[in-house]
Amino acid sequence: MIGRSFQLAPGIGPWRERDLWARGLLDWEAFQANPERSGLPEAMVQLLAARIEEARAALAARDLVGLADLLPAREHWRLYPLFADEAVYLDIETDGRDGGRPTVVSLFDAGGLHVLLQGQNLDALPEALGRSRLWVTFNGRCFDLPVLRSHFPGLPRPAVHLDLRFLCRRVGLPGGLKSVEEAVGVARPPHLRGTNGWDAVLLWRAWTSTGDIEPLRFLVEYNLYDAFQLRSVATCAYNRMVERLAFDAERIPRWERGEVLYDVSRILLGLGMAAERVPAAG
Repeated sequence: MIGRSFQLAPGIGPWRERDLWARGLLDWEAFQANPERSGLPEAMVQLLAARIEEARAALAARDLVGLADLLPAREHWRLYPLFADEAVYLDIETDGRDGGRPTVVSLFDAGGLHVLLQGQNLDALPEALGRSRLWVTFNGRCFDLPVLRSHFPGLPRPAVHLDLRFLCRRVGLPGGLKSVEEAVGVARPPHLRGTNGWDAVLLWRAWTSTGDIEPLRFLVEYNLYDAFQLRSVATCAYNRMVERLAFDAERIPRWERGEVLYDVSRILLGLGMAAERVPAAG
């Protein structure tokens, strides 16, 4: 999809880009071969041609920052399939207090699933996130990242942050993550359905006040699903966007989550041996 993108220069927005496609200029090669068909002023033709060359160089170098700088932020979704192998999908839970401190953070990246717990290994989060240039969240712009930046002032910044809440809304998938999952056919197991963020707060409090491992297991399982389900949702949202632009051939294959479900079970079984009770905050 990136090679079909013309929103690389000032003055070329969604309408002009669609007009270029309608004129038969469906990608960079077609534009460079027949710039006179664009109907653009000569100065804009020259600027767009220069920006295309910049984008080509950035693409060849896998320069995500350079490509992101050339595109409007609302079009960063076009970069997703090119850099999905470098993505980290993340979700957090908090303690429910004013200014909410993170309690559990789940990450899903090329190395698999990772769980970080307050009072145990949460301090490793900035380094873990720093290994990925593309961060994928659901409502992370409004919740997850502000909470994490408050708790970790030195938290790194990604080259691209793809917040699926807003992308899903653009493709007719409104609502929260759980309702979107249902709509795209990646529902959770029955025992997790209906669980929400406040339940996560209560589960954490039950764990820290009693030391009973079962509330922690349930909480971690819930949060892991919040993280790895984002990959399925991202794939669906991307495919819906390219279909809306009439570029069906740009769709990417549906992600199969079977192997990850095995890893969830392994992590939950390991919690009983690895977790230490976290003292309740005063």
